[in-house]
This record gives sequence, structure tokens and C-alpha cells, in this order.
Amino acid sequence: MIPLSRFLSLVTDPSLLNRRIDRDKSQRDAVVATLNQSLFIIAGPGSGKTTVLTLRVLKLIFVDDVDPASILATTFTRKAAGELRSRILGWGDDLRNALIRDPSSSSMLRRQVEALDLNRVVTGTLDSIAEQTLSEIRASGTQPPIPLDEFVADALMQRFGLWKWPERRDKDLDFQTYVKAALASNRPVNIRQMLDFCRAARDRFLHDQVDVASFESSLAPANPGVSILCRIISDYHAKLTDDLVMDFASLEGEFLTRLGTGLLDRFLEDLRVVLVDEYQDTNYLQEQIYFAMARAAVAHSGSFTVVGDDDQSLYRFRGATVDLFANFSDRVSAQCAIQPLSIYLNNNYRSTSNIVSMYSDFVTLDSEYIPARVVGKPPLIAARTGSFAEYPILGIFRPDLETLAHDLAGFIDSVFNGTGVVVQHLGRQFLIVKDPAHGAIGDCALLSSSPREYNSGGTPRLPLLLRRKLESLPTPIKVFNPRGQEFCRIPEVQQVLGLMLECIDPGSRVQNNITNFPGDTPGVFQTWRLAAQGYIASNPPTPNTPPGTSIRLNHLSRFVTAWQNRSPRGAGRWPRETPLIELLYNLITWIPALQDDPEGLVYLEAVSRTITQSAQFLKYDAAIRRDPPASEESIKDNLWGIFHPLASGMIEISETLIEQLPRDRFNILSVHQSKGLEFPLVIVNVGSDFKNNHPAHAFKRFPKSGGPSQNLEDAVRPFSPLASLPVRPALDRAFDDLVRQYFVAYSRPQDVLLLVGLSQPNGEPRPIPNVAVGWTRDGLWPWQGLPDLVHI
Repeated sequence: MIPLSRFLSLVTDPSLLNRRIDRDKSQRDAVVATLNQSLFIIAGPGSGKTTVLTLRVLKLIFVDDVDPASILATTFTRKAAGELRSRILGWGDDLRNALIRDPSSSSMLRRQVEALDLNRVVTGTLDSIAEQTLSEIRASGTQPPIPLDEFVADALMQRFGLWKWPERRDKDLDFQTYVKAALASNRPVNIRQMLDFCRAARDRFLHDQVDVASFESSLAPANPGVSILCRIISDYHAKLTDDLVMDFASLEGEFLTRLGTGLLDRFLEDLRVVLVDEYQDTNYLQEQIYFAMARAAVAHSGSFTVVGDDDQSLYRFRGATVDLFANFSDRVSAQCAIQPLSIYLNNNYRSTSNIVSMYSDFVTLDSEYIPARVVGKPPLIAARTGSFAEYPILGIFRPDLETLAHDLAGFIDSVFNGTGVVVQHLGRQFLIVKDPAHGAIGDCALLSSSPREYNSGGTPRLPLLLRRKLESLPTPIKVFNPRGQEFCRIPEVQQVLGLMLECIDPGSRVQNNITNFPGDTPGVFQTWRLAAQGYIASNPPTPNTPPGTSIRLNHLSRFVTAWQNRSPRGAGRWPRETPLIELLYNLITWIPALQDDPEGLVYLEAVSRTITQSAQFLKYDAAIRRDPPASEESIKDNLWGIFHPLASGMIEISETLIEQLPRDRFNILSVHQSKGLEFPLVIVNVGSDFKNNHPAHAFKRFPKSGGPSQNLEDAVRPFSPLASLPVRPALDRAFDDLVRQYFVAYSRPQDVLLLVGLSQPNGEPRPIPNVAVGWTRDGLWPWQGLPDLVHI
């Protein structure tokens, strides 16, 4: 369409896109590679990979005249997919308009660019692309796939697999023994651990394409619990099949099956370019899907490009196999006859030189980690331009958790509410203060291995203590941490679920007739009801009359009473059937936190999705009937299918529910949540949980053996096509994962990196073996005392 030179001139024009790929040879090489040249792009943090992906797509369209509809680009998260799509459309429109305005453009060129429909570029996560494709290309009379959110799928596995009545497999001693060994636990396993293990095994079976029959026949004689596990997963799968729904693993499995049987040839015949981001978190099942698409693209004289960074592989616990990335060139050559060009993006445009130097040193500190990295990886180079301060790396270490939370809150308060914090370093003075023009508390985040506010024993952790300190400041700072508490114990959740129980089953009449609820479900129900009763007694105001109902009442107590009596005020009869989702949205009228608070909106989304998706498996479609005997049966149906999973702790806030972080809140995130994000100021919790060298938390800081992910990986690998891949010892893989976790954490900040944890009485970090603070797996501490930090 246009010469490459003209495209590059427009892209680098300071008045247009100002993407200076002419100054970064690696970026330029990746963008301008020929249409039929496949690429293996190893992209370090902050190296501009989204810029490269976007410009490569636009180069293929504007220079190589590739039909946008024949380009497919996948990313790991919906947020990243949205960002990529936004850039393709935005920058593409800028290029189009520049060409139309240019007087040197021919009339033919103007017509060509005006006709371009950049919306036809296929972008999304692999799951969303699979769902869309299976919906569009299917046999007449068959229904499209119905994917389930993870927490709803977990509830089904619990009810129809683990807690299948009357077997109660969770009580089977052989199964408990097997799970306990797989989790390397010295304590009895609870129901949440069993379910998590079953989910991980189910996903691993599909992700690694495991021969389950061989797995069971080989391992069950020595471990009878293996057969129980296989039956749990089989019954769960049967339930999905019977109800014509899919979890995400089975969605991808079905996609691969149809690709292999020719049922999706219409999809493949349109492909010419396939680009995959975050390839380091790919599993074997996904790799085979990508390879099927890659073969089609190359057959159409196109190419296959993958982008990723093995040092940022965080999702191995979800089945990702980082070896597929490290061995990509050999694997794609052997299976697809593709010879990719390797390109290293190692210029970091995000962080200061001090931060880049710190995490570059960290990732190469342990010599035993080097063999796990892509061969030939060049060092990262700080390439950020413009005016900015080279703040030193900071540390706040205190002898106890309460003091740490107090002093950390004071630091945050001074930076975002006050005049800033002054730091002295090497004879220079640095002022750390929010940007007066554009700064906000959302520019800061605390990253931890877990955002939980309580530990497993119910003791408050740093996230909770810091929340309390920040929210009690003279100028309070609100916190955003929707994953901080067990979902069923969140006050607003307890209130709304208790109100729903009080409405549909007054006096627990129907509930008390159910004698086989597992666990403490009746006790949780009672807690919810008490929370609701207390909230009713507080007589909360009603901003508006509840919409969508014949009940016109302005008081919560009257609304609940009317529901209990099934007696509408005014003319008409109570509806024959009332959906629970309607009741939910009526009740939140009296709970402002579930309407306008960022955390509350996430909670509301989790409850509403649980109701709407669970309706597919319930006899009464998540509705309450008016007339007996259906009235009582519908209440039982919903108590079992909706309220029980919520009460048993099976429903949790997943990362997919958190699309955006609020700018007016202090963010507390897991390191996994922070992947792909950046903040001016990042606080990394490197040791607030570790008072001593206790073996119970060794897996979080300095493993003594392989963990659950490594154990499961080793158990299924012999029965998978991945058996031929070399495998590092489980203990090394556990250490590798910790190195990657903190490498990601340390590479999130733009300006200021602050490490926090517990200290000795003299203020130095405690000498507890901990990968996060520079201990190596041979038991040495090259960064002893963290002397290069400025301790404040």
C-alpha cells in the first residue's frame, strides 16, 4: 500500500505517533520484518512490546497490504487485549488520517486507506477467541459454547465431584492422604485445599493432554486416592457435558479438537498472521492450538510471532510450562517447519537506572537460576528518557508488624497528603512527593505474595493493619483490595446474602429441613441472617424506590416483610416466579457500598455472576416459585445451588473480575495481579510474614522441597507428550518461581521502589533465608543486610 520508508517516517514523526523505533534497532527489526518472517521476541520488562506488536500489525496492513481480518493477536488478559486493540485502532486512525491529508497521496491510496476496517483485526484472549470461533462456526442446531467463570466451575466440582452424595469423597481417607502428600503438607487438608488440588489436577490433565487412564492405572495401586481424584474429575466433566457448559480448560480442549478434525477449516483458511503475547505462560494445550494456527498462517505465505519473557513466567501453578517458551525455536521448527528469527528487546523505557540495575542484579544473583533462562539473553539496559529523579532504592524494616504498618502509613501519608519525604543519599537530597498536577494515591501499590488480610490462623497481616492505619489518618486514604478477605465473610456480602435468605426463607423453615449440608454451611447462613437482621434494625435510608418490582416501599424492613409474606402492597398478586437476581438488585438499593464503592462493585459482580451462571444447573433456574409444592422445592434448590457454594468458601474473587484499578484508592495487589501494570511508586512486601525461620512458610521464601505445582507437574509429566522435555529438579523449579515472582515485582515501578519487612532490633532485615532479599539457593546471602538500600 505504501513504501516502508513512508510508514517509518509517519511512525517516528514527533507530531504524529512519535514512536522512535529508529533509535531502538531491536524494536525496528521486529516491526519491519517481512510478512513471511516468523519471530521469537524475548521482551524484557518495560521494553515496549505492546508498541512493537501494534506497529507490526499496522506495518503488515499499511505496507504489506494484509487484510486486517486475516490477522489474529492474542494476549493473556482481557485488559491487555483491550489495550492492544485500542492502540491498533487509535494509531491506525492517526496513520490513515495522515495519509488522507497528505497532498502527495494519490487518489487511489486515499480510497484504499478510507476503506480499511481496522476493527476486523482479531484481538482477544485465547479463551475469548475460542468462544467466538466455536459460536460462529458450528453445526446447524447446536448451541454455542457456554463458558463458566472459574468460581462457578469450582462450585460445580465441589457439589458434583468432591461432595457427591452419598459418597462424600472429601471424607475418604485414601484421598485425604494422597492430597496431603501432593501438597507436601504436615497438617490435615481442608475442603478448600482439596478443591484447589482437584481443580489444578483437572486443568493439568487437559493442559498437558495427559493420558488419564494410564496415569490412574500406574499410580493407583500405590496411591488409592488417585482413583478417587480421577472419579471426582470424571463426574465433574460429565456434569459439564450433560448441562452443555464448559470451563475454560474444556473450552480450549474443544477448540483444539475441532481444529484437528477440520471442523474449523473456515476459521483457518482466513488466517495469514498470528501473534501471541505473554507466551511464557503458555501450556501444552495452548501451544498445540497456536501451532495449528501457525501452520495455517505460514501455508498462506504469512507468519507466526510470539512475544514473552521467561523471567516473567508467573502462572506455572495454573499449568503454564515455561520450557515451551525457552525451547520455542526448536519446537516450532520441529512441529511446524518454521524457522523464527530471535529478537531481544532489552531496552527498558519504564524505570530509572537504579531500579533497572537493582532487578537486573537480582535476576542474575543466583547462578543456579541462569540455566533456566533463555540462552543468550542480553542484559537489560535503562533507556528511559526525559527529566526524572534517580531515586535510590528504599527500605522500611521494623521489629514488629504494628510499627511497620504505622510507619509505612506515615510514609504514604506524607507522600500523597503532605509535603513529601526527604531522603539523603550519597550527598544528595531527594524529595518523594506526588505529582502536583496529575498525581493520585492510585499511583502507588503494595505488592505481596498474597493480598490476604488474615493468615490461615486468623492473625492480621500487613495488608489489614496498613488498611486500618491509612483509613484512620487525619486525611483518610481508602484502600482497594477486594481479594483481601474470604468472600463469605465480607460485611456487605454477609448483609446482602443474609437479606436474601431472610426474604426467601423466613425463620429458616426450609433450611432447617435440610440435614445434610456439609461443613459449617448452616452456621454461616446463621451469621449472614444475624448480619441482615442487624442491618434491618439500623433502618438504612433508601435513595430510590427499588426498581423493577410491584413493591413500592421505602423501608427495608417493610420490603423484607412483604417478601416473607409474599404479599405485594396495592393491586395485583405476588408473581408466580421471581428471579433471585431481581431480588439481589432490589436489595442493594439499601446497601450503598454495593452500588458505588469500587470494592463493593466487585463483590456485587461476584454474587450476580454466581446467581446467573448457577441458574443453568438448577431445576428452578435461580428463581423462587410462589405456589406449593414448587415454592419449598425452589427454595431448597437455591439454598443448595447458590447459597451453599457461597457459604462454603468455594466462591472467591478472581483476577478477571478486576478490570480497572481506581485512581482514588491505595492498591494492594498480589504480584500476579500486578503483571502488566506499572506505578510511579511500588512497595514490595518482602518479609512482613516472617518473624523467624519457621519451616511452615519456607515455601514462600526459601523452599526445602518442590511445592504442590511442581509435585503435580512431576506426577503427570510421564503420561503427557511433554515427557520428552528435560525437567529441572522440583526444588530448583520452586526456587526459579520465587526468583521470577520478585523479578516481576521489582520491575513494576517507574520512579520509586520501596522494600518493606521485619527487622532485627538494630533495624537491619532479619537474617532469615529469603529469595526476595537476595538469598541464593546455596544458602548464601550476597546482599546481606541490604546495604545498597536507603533505610528510612
